Amino acid sequence: MNKIWIFLFVISIIALCFGDPTQVLSGLLTASNSAVKLSFSLCAIYAIWMGLFMILEKSGLSQKLSKFLSPIINKIFGKCNLSNESKQYVSMNISANLLGMGGAATPLGIKAIESMQKDNKDKSTITFPMIMLIAISCSSVQLLPTSIIGMLASAGSKEPTAIILPSILCSIISTAIAILLVYLFHFIFDRKKDKTNG
Repeated sequence: MNKIWIFLFVISIIALCFGDPTQVLSGLLTASNSAVKLSFSLCAIYAIWMGLFMILEKSGLSQKLSKFLSPIINKIFGKCNLSNESKQYVSMNISANLLGMGGAATPLGIKAIESMQKDNKDKSTITFPMIMLIAISCSSVQLLPTSIIGMLASAGSKEPTAIILPSILCSIISTAIAILLVYLFHFIFDRKKDKTNG
């Protein structure tokens, strides 16, 4: 990450030295102005959904949501015995991702990983459920891509909701591939481990 920031910094210095400083500074001001407007628009969306997820957690509805999503979680995570706390955070993480709230899903995913780590016997090794959760969170099925719709609307799009169907199809395919790859690599790793132990 540091290399990327250094590269961007160097490119910016070169642009200022060899380009037209007036155009560069004008572009910077316009872009930063747009970024601030977009940030405030997204903050409003995230504030609403984060508040709803906090209400879910405090009211105990997260437990009901966990029970509702439990069959899906059990299928995806296989025979792994997740604690009730882990299941609650995983179900809320999946729900946030379904609503296209990646930013809201991230803290819930971190809490789920922390909960899984409590049950992890070898604290220095990542477990299968942790890997699976990371893969699902990164690919994430989105039924309602709220963040993207918000970005399109703030950019002045006439049909910001036109992305819903393509987003659903792409995210379902990406999540299915992610789950299959986790199982594939887990199977390969287990076979190598068995050969080493044998």
